This record gives sequence, structure tokens and C-alpha cells, in this order.
Amino acid sequence: MKPEKYNKDKQILKKNVSAIHIGARLSLLQRKLVNALLYNAYDQLLTAKEHQICSTILSEMIGFDSHNTAYLKAALKGLVETTIEFDILEDDGTRDWKVSSLISEAGIRKGVCSYAFSASMADKLYHPDMYSKINLSVLRDMKSAHALVLYENCHRYLGIAHTPWWDVDVFRKLMSVDQMTSYKQFKLLNRAVIQPAVKEVNELSNIQLELETKRKGRSVMGLRFLIRPNPQLSLIGMDSEDEITDTAAYKALLAEGISKTLARAWVLEHDEDYIFEKLDLASDQSASGRIKSTKAGFLKAAIEDDYHNEKAAKKQKLEAAQAVKAERAKLEGQLEALKKAQREAETSYRWTCAEMIEEAFQAFPEAQRDAVVGEFQLGLGSRIYVDAFKKSGWKDRLNALEIRKFWDARGLDFPSPSDWAQKNGSIEPDTLKAQIEELEAKIKESVVSVKPK
Repeated sequence: MKPEKYNKDKQILKKNVSAIHIGARLSLLQRKLVNALLYNAYDQLLTAKEHQICSTILSEMIGFDSHNTAYLKAALKGLVETTIEFDILEDDGTRDWKVSSLISEAGIRKGVCSYAFSASMADKLYHPDMYSKINLSVLRDMKSAHALVLYENCHRYLGIAHTPWWDVDVFRKLMSVDQMTSYKQFKLLNRAVIQPAVKEVNELSNIQLELETKRKGRSVMGLRFLIRPNPQLSLIGMDSEDEITDTAAYKALLAEGISKTLARAWVLEHDEDYIFEKLDLASDQSASGRIKSTKAGFLKAAIEDDYHNEKAAKKQKLEAAQAVKAERAKLEGQLEALKKAQREAETSYRWTCAEMIEEAFQAFPEAQRDAVVGEFQLGLGSRIYVDAFKKSGWKDRLNALEIRKFWDARGLDFPSPSDWAQKNGSIEPDTLKAQIEELEAKIKESVVSVKPK
């Protein structure tokens, strides 16, 4: 599965408020995981039975060590096994009680996390008319589950600057501490849960919270939080719907009269090249008067049934062939450079050996030198080789192999071509040969690929 780029400043989750007001004893990691999984699946909640995300990207989204897969698996297992009590609290005072697991199944295979929501859960999580925008970059940095839950439950009320008054018992349940007897007293709840959570939200998030309490006598009966923006942490992307609406393909589809919902679905399903190919096809067909229905109707059929633009296909085929030819020309240039390097190395090595021979030859007395020359010439046989040797001496290229054999037999210790190359900083002959053969094979493949089928 291709990992998409992760931009932590642009992770805005539409989260159904009933999914925010839930009662469940989830760990901090599991709460972050719920939000990341929902964000990844949101656009296909009602259309896909299973969702997938690269495990590395998922771990990065929740600020988790991606190498600790055992811990991640345990957290996913806990989400499947933990029951969630929904709609503890609604704005209009009504209750719509439901208990379920947040995800129905999960698995990790080859670095990809697959998971699913039940149909009823997906429907409940989706409602676009009732959601709170939550920035995942905030949740990623949270260090405690209490701070994360408090942020989720308060952020949606930023527009009216305060939360509703919450009964203390309801608040304990929202914070998942209702079964802990140590927090029955409000002063202990405030000291150990509320104040540390408020401090963390104020330090790490884009909102600032201040606690207000409602008393009856000396007892605290209710509480709410005053909310204001945090000017020190103005997070990029908080006001943007998502990145889909910013794409050129989405805007081009809207310009052709396609609905936002359909345009969004197509951008999610297809890459931009595919969409623009169909847009070009629709424009060509419209300009030639071949569309019997509407242009938008033809475009819908072209995208969903994958109509092909012959004109565009020919252009694409021509561009592909030109690209192959350009690549072949590049490879041929590299091949010629390697062959030149090979020739130069062979010439330099031959001259090195010739200089060694000349030095050994000159060390003989003059009378012995004549005898050595005569002995070598007797072994040449053909007059052509003898004349070539007389002209160029021990550096003669035509007789290079025989000259080398002659002096090898006399015990002259020549360096091997490989040793000579290493000493002189040149590419070793075997390496050069392998590189040349590899390039020749690539060039042969490119010639075959552009032949007409």
C-alpha cells in the first residue's frame, strides 16, 4: 500500500459529537488510535467495508514508536474488545443509548493495518450535520488520556466560549474515572484529574480552558469550562475543511457542474491524471458535437466507465516512445564513455608493461640485446609482424601479446590489469566489462520496447 505524505498540521477530523461524548476505559494510545483510524476512514465510512492505512503512517499520526508492533497490536485488540457506551450527553438533553465496540475487527499484514467498523457504527460516526473538528496534531502531542478527553469535549464549544454545565457524576463518567472511589470527592478529582488536564490542554493545544464550578452549600454539583483561543498556538489548517477541496481536479470538476459530493468521491477514488484525461475527453467530444446528453452526464460516464480518449492515448504513446528514445540516447552516451575509459585503460596498461620491458632490455649489454631481439624475431614467423616490430620495438601494438608472452617466459614480473587499475585509481577491467555489458543489455531492451506491436 503506497504510504501517503503525512502533514501533521493538516489532519482535521470530523468527529460525531456522540463519539466524543463516550464512556469507555481506553488508554491514551487507544484514544489517539480511535481518532487516527476514524480520520483515515471517514470519507469512505458508508461505502467501504474495510479500511487500510500504512502502519508507519498510523504510528506517526499518533506519535508512537512504529517499531513496537506488539504494543500497537495489543491496542487494536483492546479497541475490538472494549465496549463503548454512546450518547451519554446530547445538546438538547435527550439520550440515545447504545453500547458497541468501536471497531469490529483489525489486522496488520506486511506493514499495512486493516480494520473495519460495523455498519451501524459507521453510520453513527459519519453524520456530517453533527460533528466537531478536531486537529489530530493536537491529540498527537497529548501525554495523558484525561487531557485528550477534556480537549475533545471542550473544543466543539469554542464558538460559544464555554461548555454546558455538566453534572459532576456525568463529568466523572466522561473522564472514565466514575468507578474510581478515590475521585468521589471533588477536591481530589480537581487536583488529580481536572487541573493537570487543563494545564496540558492550555500548554499544548489551540484553546485555553478555565474551570468554573456550581455549588450547593459546600458541595460542587456542576462544572463547566470557559474556552478561548490560544494565540500562542494558532495551528495551521484548523479552519480548512480538508485537502481534497484544494486540489485542481476537485475544482475542475465543480467548474463542469459536478456536485461536491460526487467530485469528492472521484478525487478520492482516482488520481488527478485520470480525472483530467476524462475532462479533456469530455471537452473534445463536446466541441465536436458528439455528446447527445449533457457534458456533465458524459463526464460521469467517462469517469465511472473509464472511457478512453484516442487522441490523448496517441499523444501519450508518442510521449512514451520519445521518452524511451531519450533514455536510450542517454544510455548510449554512458556506454561510449565507458568504452572510451576501457580503451584508455588498456592503452595505459600496455604502455606501463612496455616501459618495464624497455627498462629490462636496456639493462642487458649491447651484444646480449641483439641476441634477445633476434630470438624474439625468430618466433614471429610472418614478415608483417617482423617489420612492425622493427618499426615500433617493444612498444609495438600488433605484437603486444607475443611480446608479453616472451618476457613472461624470461621471468619479468608484470602487474595484473586489476592490480595496475587499483594502484592508478582506475576502474578495474572486470568491473568496466560488467558495466558495459549491463548498458548494452539495457539499450537492447529499449530498442525492443519501441518497436511497433
